[in-house]
Order: sequence, then structure tokens, then C-alpha cells
Amino acid sequence: MIKVIEIDGFPIMIYEKDGKEYAYLAGCPHKQRPITANGYKIEGDKIICPFHNAVFSLITAELIEPPKSKTPCPPNCKLIKAKIIDGKALFEGEPFIPRLKS
Repeated sequence: MIKVIEIDGFPIMIYEKDGKEYAYLAGCPHKQRPITANGYKIEGDKIICPFHNAVFSLITAELIEPPKSKTPCPPNCKLIKAKIIDGKALFEGEPFIPRLKS
């Protein structure tokens, strides 16, 4: 199960397994859309983006299956890890505000 919180305008998804929490920016790095938008799926320790079905590990953040899209993922395509310290989010990578595109 995923819990989504917001810190400083950034949505952060938190996945818990075996008493450990994994936190990531809740945005798909493929096209910077909200990965937890309506229709996303969790299968085992993987999250599937509802827009182009890219599959990411909720443990390592790595891309497991590329998106089904004409547009490839950018280099080093993976979820952006987050650490929450004293109510602030520190990101490993450049965070973005996920947006729905028309």
C-alpha cells in the first residue's frame, strides 16, 4: 500500500515493507506525470504508472519495464528518492511537480 503526503508542494509516496519505509517523489520520470494518479497499480514491490505503463521498483527506484510510448525515458530513468527530515523533503535528484498534460 502506498501513502501519499505533500511537503512544500511536492507529492511524496511512501511504501512500507517489512517495517521499512521507502519514500519517493510521486512522479513518473518518463513525462513527469503523477504516478499515483487514478489507475496506477501496485504488483508486489512494483508500481505501474497509469499513463504509459512504465514499471518501477518500490525498493530500489529502478526502472524495470520501459514505458509503452514513442517517447523514451530520459537517461538514468528511475524514481526520485526522498528523505523526510524534520518535516522537510530532501531529494536524490532534481524534483519536479507532477502534472497532468492535455
